[in-house]
Amino acid sequence: MKNYFAKFIGIRKKLIIYFLVPIFLLGSVSMISYFTAVFLKSNTQDIIVDYVYLNNLKNDVTELNMELEKYLISASSEDLLDYYSHYNSLNNLAAKIPRKLSYNRDEMLLKDIGFMLEDLLAETDKAVISKRGRVSSQYTEHFARSNEIRAYIDSYIVEMLNNRLEEGSKRYDVLNQTMRFLFILNLGLIISMIVVTLIVAIRSSYKLTQPLTDLSHNAEEIAKGNFYIEMKKTHTGDEIDILSEAFIKMMDSVKGHIVDIKNQAEVENRLRDQEVQNFKMKALLKESELKFLQSQINPHFLFNTLNAASQLAVIEDAETTSLFIQNIADIFRYNLKSLDELVPLSDELEFVSNYMSILKMRFGERIAYEYNIDKKSLGIKIPRITLQPIIENAYIHGLQNLERNGTIRLETKVENEVLLISIEDDGMGMTKEQVDNLINEDNAGETAAENSNKHLSGIGVSNVIKRLKLSFQVEEKQKIIDIVSTPDKGTKVILSLPLNNRL
Repeated sequence: MKNYFAKFIGIRKKLIIYFLVPIFLLGSVSMISYFTAVFLKSNTQDIIVDYVYLNNLKNDVTELNMELEKYLISASSEDLLDYYSHYNSLNNLAAKIPRKLSYNRDEMLLKDIGFMLEDLLAETDKAVISKRGRVSSQYTEHFARSNEIRAYIDSYIVEMLNNRLEEGSKRYDVLNQTMRFLFILNLGLIISMIVVTLIVAIRSSYKLTQPLTDLSHNAEEIAKGNFYIEMKKTHTGDEIDILSEAFIKMMDSVKGHIVDIKNQAEVENRLRDQEVQNFKMKALLKESELKFLQSQINPHFLFNTLNAASQLAVIEDAETTSLFIQNIADIFRYNLKSLDELVPLSDELEFVSNYMSILKMRFGERIAYEYNIDKKSLGIKIPRITLQPIIENAYIHGLQNLERNGTIRLETKVENEVLLISIEDDGMGMTKEQVDNLINEDNAGETAAENSNKHLSGIGVSNVIKRLKLSFQVEEKQKIIDIVSTPDKGTKVILSLPLNNRL
């Protein structure tokens, strides 16, 4: 028992694990993309910084000479201030240029530019001093010398820019190859993430729903009286194992009761041949009581089992599973009652709601259910299991094979002592021949065979029509039901039930 609980993993924990796998993969791809961007930025930023620095240096040198020339021409104090502003800026820039010994071509060029900047500033300063001293021959000579130095500086800067561009081109080729590799890597990771996510989603949904689907099919078979179906024990390691084990025990118990009942019935049959007619009547009565007991054993045990599984799912915080199991129990309980019983429309609507809840849990957003109920119609009694077969028919023939999302709409209203029930879908629709086959009573045998395999209740539309005709004393089925269907657009079924004709 200890080992069993050590291996037991609840549905909630499984769902958490299934969600964490794609989240982890998505986070991994995001981190790789981030570090890729950082890598690309770090490999290009220094070239851009150097390029901007050299370009600004070239512009500062040019602007210094322009301000000097303007001052030498105008001799205005404003131009002089502009000159000194550029002078100080360029002087600070020159002081920051390293003068260390290096054999790198670009570093040697930059060091030479630093020395030439000092010479340039010295010549421009001499030109200003000569201008202020009104020595025209000297400031002209210094200005010409500063232009020569500026030209040398420009040529050095251009050479450095060309070197940086050439280096940038080489880096670009390397980065281009790296980016191509990283792109393929990211693409492969994304595709892998999608594939793994799909595998996890499909595998998890199958593992969680398939055992419940098998149990629901077994429950349907039991409801039909087939107590000798083959049931295999599940090994999911969660609450479904408990439900499956309880179900198997219930089946074994029911089979034992059936054997006992059959043995007892055989003994009573032998006694019936030996006794008088009065004892025969008592034997028949006893047999009827035993058959009634047989029909009660299975639902009682099954409902208790499903309710126990639902409560266990609630304890595990698996609310969706609890609701799913509870809906199965409610549908099974409702499905076992007599078809001749008249029930309020509200009971039928609740039965349909439970059925649609199961469909929505199985297919999610693929199926939508909308309804508009006239409160005056809720208390009106109709034959049990009237609406669900029509709703199920709308799903099977209209929405089951639909490649897009579909909607089933149900509406009730009371007009002129007539209960109108409209059931409409926007699915694939049906041809006129399909509609005729659906409601044709001559095909009742074929319909029943199909329902036994396809329909939850084992009841087809033709069966519903026959019971409605008897209950509301209507001879022609056209007065009870009207089906309007267009292929690829949908189907609308309208039931018209005269309230003054009810039995």
